[in-house]
Amino acid sequence: MRLLDKLKFKVKIDKKLLIFLTVLLLVGIAVGSIFVSILDSTDTNLVNEHLNNFINSIENDKLDYLQALKSNLITNISFVLVIWLLGISIIGLPIILIMFFSKTFILGFSVGAILSVFKTKGILFSLVYILPGQVISLLFYLFLTMYAMSFSFKLIYVIFKKKTLDFKIIMNKYFKILLFVLVVVVLMNLYDTYLMPKLVKSILPFIR
Repeated sequence: MRLLDKLKFKVKIDKKLLIFLTVLLLVGIAVGSIFVSILDSTDTNLVNEHLNNFINSIENDKLDYLQALKSNLITNISFVLVIWLLGISIIGLPIILIMFFSKTFILGFSVGAILSVFKTKGILFSLVYILPGQVISLLFYLFLTMYAMSFSFKLIYVIFKKKTLDFKIIMNKYFKILLFVLVVVVLMNLYDTYLMPKLVKSILPFIR
């Protein structure tokens, strides 16, 4: 019965975390999308210029794929490692939430910027930009964030209730989750770097 109660408690906690993080994800995307509309003219011009430079680089085959891949991998792998380590630290819960929200905000901002520049034609561009690479990556960031927070809550529970814990077993599982997420992130970065620009190039005649 005690084991069953623990299992029910874990499912209940993870379910609440999943719902909370899903809501946070949607709020972050919405806020990021809306934020584009409140930028002043100078910032709006900078966003438009950056987006047009990106499209021109794709159109004229001037993208430095290797540099883009290196930059994306460093950024995203660092993000995953920091989230994972914060899950062990216990005191890192607020930072985990801020980092996860920032990821969702950036995605929302990117979509908002595309729609701001290309209007209704930008819907097609947005779909090509975020599917499937950005969406899959974000879902696995959600998965990692949920486990990191769950791990922290478990440590807090053990410390305050003065319970014993087989740290080696849960760390092995937690480490496997890290490796799994890293593999997915690397694969999605390869997709976003090499395949996504080609798809964007193929739809340029429809959005120009």
